[in-house]
Amino acid sequence: MKLSLGFILAVSLAGLQFLAIVTVVLTSYVTTEKVMLRQAGDLLAEAGSNASEHSKSFLSPAHDAAELSSRIIESGVVPVNDISAMERFLFQSLQNELDLSGLYFGDEAGGFVYVMRTNESEEFRTKIVHNDAAARTTELIWRDSNFSVVRKQLDPSDTFDPRTRPWYKNAQVSRSINWTDPYIFFSSQQPGISVSSPIFSEGVLKGVIGVDIEISTISNFLSQLKISDNGSALILNKNGDVIAHPNIEQIIARNGSTLKFVSIEDIDDPVAQSAFGNLASTGLVEIKTEAQSEFEYQNENYVSFVKPILGTDLPWTIAIYAPENDFTRFIKDNRNRNIWLAAAISFVTAIAGLVLAGFILRPVRAFAVRTALVSQGEMDASEPLPRTYNELEKANEALINEISQRRNADAKILELNRDLSHFSRVNLMGQMATGLAHELSQPLTAISQNVDAAITTAKQQKNVCSDLLSILSDLEDQAHRGGDILRALRGFVRKDRGTMAPFNLEELLGQTERLLQHEAENHSVTLTVGAEQIPFVVGNRVQIAQVLVNLVRNAMEAISTFDSALREVSITARLAADHVEVYVEDTGPGIDPEVTLFKQFETSKKDGMGLGLSICRTIVEANGGRLWYDPLYKQKTRFCLTLPRKAEKLG
Repeated sequence: MKLSLGFILAVSLAGLQFLAIVTVVLTSYVTTEKVMLRQAGDLLAEAGSNASEHSKSFLSPAHDAAELSSRIIESGVVPVNDISAMERFLFQSLQNELDLSGLYFGDEAGGFVYVMRTNESEEFRTKIVHNDAAARTTELIWRDSNFSVVRKQLDPSDTFDPRTRPWYKNAQVSRSINWTDPYIFFSSQQPGISVSSPIFSEGVLKGVIGVDIEISTISNFLSQLKISDNGSALILNKNGDVIAHPNIEQIIARNGSTLKFVSIEDIDDPVAQSAFGNLASTGLVEIKTEAQSEFEYQNENYVSFVKPILGTDLPWTIAIYAPENDFTRFIKDNRNRNIWLAAAISFVTAIAGLVLAGFILRPVRAFAVRTALVSQGEMDASEPLPRTYNELEKANEALINEISQRRNADAKILELNRDLSHFSRVNLMGQMATGLAHELSQPLTAISQNVDAAITTAKQQKNVCSDLLSILSDLEDQAHRGGDILRALRGFVRKDRGTMAPFNLEELLGQTERLLQHEAENHSVTLTVGAEQIPFVVGNRVQIAQVLVNLVRNAMEAISTFDSALREVSITARLAADHVEVYVEDTGPGIDPEVTLFKQFETSKKDGMGLGLSICRTIVEANGGRLWYDPLYKQKTRFCLTLPRKAEKLG
């Protein structure tokens, strides 16, 4: 079905309008999306910094209280053997630091004083363990804010020994302030952490002061931290436990009669599991520096951010995630609105284009009607043309030019037919070469096997003829060399499917040497190849082989036209940073300064077409490398090419 010119013009105008608007919209969308995602990363990093600073500021009072208390006790202001003075000191310290849950002191004899806050009517409770030679007693004392005793109670079943607790052992071993791993406090059933500091007198350990602080406040802070509409933040311990989460109920699990923290691999937060579950795959969460990444959960894209809490001795990691849609939803909605707007504008443009096309094509229709009437004999061709465009008035001249162009086209078609015939002959020769290589490989194999058997038989004789063995060995070498040449020939004429794959460059260079060795001998040229311990490269093996053959043949042809005593061509390869460099060097006359290398249809050869080097460069660049002539290398004429290395597997 033929379409009218007016319709085509209108549709083209509307299509170009729509394409232009959509291109602008999509370009703006992609740019804006990248900006928004960068901003999302910045927001996550800022939220991580806020959570980190809040955690450090929250834990700082406990650290300072432990350090200050140890200094006061070591100075002798509070005697370590005065239980009453020690209790009052811990009580006053706890009243001054509202964020602390409890303070305690244990000595080397097993004595223990612990002052803690309670949720009962009495605000404070003291636990005192007397462990002397006479007897061991545990006394519980409840006090109000004025340090007045509300009630007392003995606990004969208590067997608590501070010297067996982690906070005591850690401080005893490290001889410095030390944090325990987070755990669930027995009394309050809340997540917390302890910090302890050793007490020394004249270099001898007298006891350890400890401070308890509940870390549930950090979870409350994370629940109020505004990341995005659906974003969330949590804190992981180095063992993979989730110690802070916006929903504090998700981080505590019951293990029989005790409570424990939930691992990131078991938390009832599937998005957090998908984002950070792999961090604990080795049993430890070890984050040295902050990092941002992307992941997908249930066909929705997310961004995540992890950051270690620096400035403390705690191996904690801030982990944050948020859906990308929280940051890009409004620009996606705006993009859809703009596309619909573009469609509406294009429709209006199409209507306007039809009207404009009708106006433009009116003289064309008049000319077409006149032409039809003249062709039918209803109008004399000598009558004047209707008022129309200059292009139509020159239509008759175009017909004459068309005849001339047709003659030129016929000549070009004839030339193309000759080229096609030549190509067919070359293709036939390639098939014949493949057939010959296949047929000759079997006799050569038989010759090689028979010669090997003859050598074995000759060596078994009593009087071995060294000349015979030398002749047979030379015959075996030549048979193997012939087989290598045939295999190289079959590799070079194999059908090229245009695939990119890793291949052995050393093997390809060896095949090139064997394939061109006979041609080099005909030119009285010494051909050498040098490549050792070169890794696999990536590219189209057949195409790279064609480039190497073309460069070596150019070098040999250049040497054959130059009368020189030194007639050498060498191919060398060496390993670079992320690629392999190959050099083809010859002792020929060099490059004529007036010749522009790699330019099509420009050559210094008498019968050359000027396409070889241009095609070679195109092939090498298509394979991810470069091809150039090195004018600074004065010893020889050198052409260089690079090929990408095969990527090494990690892990």
